Amino acid sequence: MKKTYLILLLTLVITSCKGQEEIDFKVGYLPNFNYTLTQKQISETYIRYIASDEILQNLKDSGFENPATIKDTSLLKSISKTGALNGNEFPIDVELLQSNDPTLTRGTKFFGKSVSGETKIDSISSSTMTEQEKRTLLPVVESLMSQIKYPNRKIKVGESFEQKNPMSMPIADVTIEIEINSVYTLKRIENGIGQFDLSQVYTIKSATKDYEMELDGTGEGQVNYDIEKQFFTKLYQETKMNLKTELEGFSIELKAKSVTDQKTAIKKASR
Repeated sequence: MKKTYLILLLTLVITSCKGQEEIDFKVGYLPNFNYTLTQKQISETYIRYIASDEILQNLKDSGFENPATIKDTSLLKSISKTGALNGNEFPIDVELLQSNDPTLTRGTKFFGKSVSGETKIDSISSSTMTEQEKRTLLPVVESLMSQIKYPNRKIKVGESFEQKNPMSMPIADVTIEIEINSVYTLKRIENGIGQFDLSQVYTIKSATKDYEMELDGTGEGQVNYDIEKQFFTKLYQETKMNLKTELEGFSIELKAKSVTDQKTAIKKASR
């Protein structure tokens, strides 16, 4: 009898340990929750124009420094409130609590809904934006909230999944389409949190004009995932990018680096 109890106890312990080595991964908003996001991004961009003396003088006369280093720190704090589930959808209201962006000022609100896991933004409320600016911004915000599609699957510690997402970069009269290839690797599970390492590679997919371009871009970081609430609660990421492009009559060298520190606090909505 004691031997039977011992075997049963060992089975329960082993099963429990296995449960801690795997998560049922899915990412998305849940109904009746408040998501408070705080983000700080520090970036530094170095640009150098290589051209004839005449072109460089024209750039100088137009107020362009060469080379130029641009440093920027962006701050953003917002709260996203989700409502009750009705069929396959529930409302999502987003309010900006803090921002140093002159367009996205404090108090700006976005109203939308989640339909079968996809976010739709219906309208924008802002005391500073014109109606044209709202119409222009609305699809951009919706795209940012919906474009990243994470897989729904079980992931064991040590396993990885790959994610590819587009990014547009305008330089001079050229818009460069870049693909970001992200690899998430689950390193450990502690206290209901899955901790991932994040590795990224940036590659050029296309450009509006056929110019010679070289791109070397990478990113490294860590991501925390709340298993119960099915959402990322922490992101720390460092990125570096070197770009060289040959345009008509001149060349551009660009070096950019950034650090992103983002946290999301999640609480059950009070009724």
